[in-house]
Amino acid sequence: IFDATNSTVERRKLIADKVSSAGRKYSILWVEAVCDDEEVVMFNMLTKVRYSPDFQQMTEEQAMQDLKQRIANYEEIYETVQDSEGAFIKLFNLSSKVMANHCYG
Repeated sequence: IFDATNSTVERRKLIADKVSSAGRKYSILWVEAVCDDEEVVMFNMLTKVRYSPDFQQMTEEQAMQDLKQRIANYEEIYETVQDSEGAFIKLFNLSSKVMANHCYG
């Protein structure tokens, strides 16, 4: 399991190429979480700024501003996972909807 923010097709291709070159039969399954429920987003953001070590030295207000900027930066470059990238699962609003693509076995 490689947990990271792989927000572009180019970045995911780089990872897929590296996995393919490992000389073993590994499979890749991308997991994409999509959330447009503002209440859920706000709850998750507050939880992150209150408990993540990334924000320990900041006030809650400073941490929220920092996190909002991080999110804005990702939104500028974000590319959703596409069929051509192989197997993926998309989770919508904390699993209220789940989409699976090319998942076998």
